[in-house]
Amino acid sequence: MNIANWGRFGLLAALWGCSFAFIKMSLETFAPLQLASGRLVVGALVVLGILAMKQLTLPSRALWGHIAVASVFGNVIPFTLFAVGEQYTTATIAGVIQGATPLITMGVAALALSDEKPTKRKVVGLVGGFLGLIVVVGPWNTDGFGTIGGQLACVGAAASYAVSFVYIRRFIGPHKLPALSVTAAQLGAASVITVLLTTFVTGWTLHGDLTAKPLFALLALGAASTGIAFALLNRLIAEAGPTTASGVNYLVPVFSVAVGVLALGEPLSWNVPVGGVIVIAALALAEGRISAPSQPAKPAPASPAPRDRDRVPENSRS
Repeated sequence: MNIANWGRFGLLAALWGCSFAFIKMSLETFAPLQLASGRLVVGALVVLGILAMKQLTLPSRALWGHIAVASVFGNVIPFTLFAVGEQYTTATIAGVIQGATPLITMGVAALALSDEKPTKRKVVGLVGGFLGLIVVVGPWNTDGFGTIGGQLACVGAAASYAVSFVYIRRFIGPHKLPALSVTAAQLGAASVITVLLTTFVTGWTLHGDLTAKPLFALLALGAASTGIAFALLNRLIAEAGPTTASGVNYLVPVFSVAVGVLALGEPLSWNVPVGGVIVIAALALAEGRISAPSQPAKPAPASPAPRDRDRVPENSRS
């Protein structure tokens, strides 16, 4: 990658890593559905603005049913569940749990997609990632880290993301639409759904005083960690490729832990970084970024040395 793409890579990881701290601060005033609605509306406006500047169009009406389903699993449910979860657990743990999303996606894809058959490497990675999640949640120690229920809500959010990724690949991906167009439509659909849910389920009465900190956090969550982050991801995929772009998942938990501890003063027990490392290592193994230990190969039998006329001149080898 060039310097510009390295910058996009780091900024994207930082924006997604900071999103959990923004959620925690926003919850001082907003209920979970209110928070999800505000985040989605602001994020949709940002992405639609970028779409207009690039003179791209939204997908055809024939695909909006699939886009609505993808928005429910990719935005409405996870954004709400992370907000619910962070009412009862820390932003640090929520961020590390999100780091397991690609592993959960592999498991869902193996069940739902015929071309994603489970391999030994993926199975070992999935099992290792599951064990890492157990270490992160730390059911033996909830002192200062919230409740198991809050942490499981975050796991549910990560699982919902996984379902949306597989759904998009199966039903929307084959149409080869610009990723930014799909993102704008998905955020727009999710905005409408969450606004309606908030209106008829919880209402718009705020849970706390509307002060500068939670309001700024909500705006930053929507504009930066949702809208701008998706635009950065699309640019990174276009210029560096999807495999390189997916590596951002390794840095998001690092930023979430750093921001949670340094900015929010959240506690940090050994199980969170250790479990996070296990999850990241399992993800790297499942994606083939690192190799599983293998049996040493037997040495090949020595072959006769070539005669001088059979040798290739050194300067002619390629």
